[in-house]
Amino acid sequence: MQDEAGNWHGMAIDLWREVAEANRWTYSYVNFQTEDEVTAALLGGGIDVITLASLTDTSAQRLGHSYPYHMTSLGVALPKASGLWSTIKGIFSLQFLYIVAGLCVLLLVVGVAVYLVEKSSNEDQFGGERSTWEGIGSGFWWAGVTMTTIGYGDKAPRTFFGRTIAMLWMLVALAVTSSLTAAIITATEARKAIQFPQDLSKLETGVAEDSPAAKYLRELGQSTTSFRTALEGLKAREENTIEAFVDDVTTLRYLTDEHRQLGANVQETSAKPIYYTFAVRPDSPLIESLDRALLRTVLTERWREIVKQYGGQRSSSPQ
Repeated sequence: MQDEAGNWHGMAIDLWREVAEANRWTYSYVNFQTEDEVTAALLGGGIDVITLASLTDTSAQRLGHSYPYHMTSLGVALPKASGLWSTIKGIFSLQFLYIVAGLCVLLLVVGVAVYLVEKSSNEDQFGGERSTWEGIGSGFWWAGVTMTTIGYGDKAPRTFFGRTIAMLWMLVALAVTSSLTAAIITATEARKAIQFPQDLSKLETGVAEDSPAAKYLRELGQSTTSFRTALEGLKAREENTIEAFVDDVTTLRYLTDEHRQLGANVQETSAKPIYYTFAVRPDSPLIESLDRALLRTVLTERWREIVKQYGGQRSSSPQ
């Protein structure tokens, strides 16, 4: 990235400075718009090093690559869910209905058990002139009130076995309530995530031109809208010109952290692992010095700080 004063910065640039300083190299930056342009310049002798090169089968046959200094994968930037409306939609989703149905079955089982052991000895609350279904309904109500810890006190088991069931149910209900909370959150937020890349066919999707994401989706036959930079694509997503924007997840995290107004929800995927390296000409004498300095640098705390600064959660390290 280049700021308004013309200064370059970024994960690859910061790492390059460390490597160049270790080797006491002097250097200058030359900017290229596309991968083809920078590769041609390298092979033609116009430049000596590409600081941001992705390692692929094709590039490995044409270029000399350093040790990979960062590994990431594709991510997709989606609209942030709209709070209350998202929750309402989630409540009426099929997944949420399954949760409610399962819980009702559990409450019914406990309610029937309490009714059966209490109906004779606790007629005013569970038995008496009530029909069987009314008695089971009383047990169902008691099970629900007990689970939610509301505890109206209008019904309570009196027999030894009834109280035993009540004690066991109160202990089980603690776990059920915790699981229910997590399940409801999952159900109401499920719509925020997509199945990648299958669901992209239903969305207007953007990519940065000549990026690994663009090549990956093009190979899948996915229709995309190209943008000059990832930031332009994220702005288009915020303006609803497109519905989703795909790039490497490190880039998306960094840009959405730096530009909070973009309001995107970044979903990481396992698709298209991307290994970033320095690239040189195949016969370049620089590769050995590059690797030595690079390996020393990526083992330091300073490198971990750089990776964290630019949104990278995973970084390559020697095994």
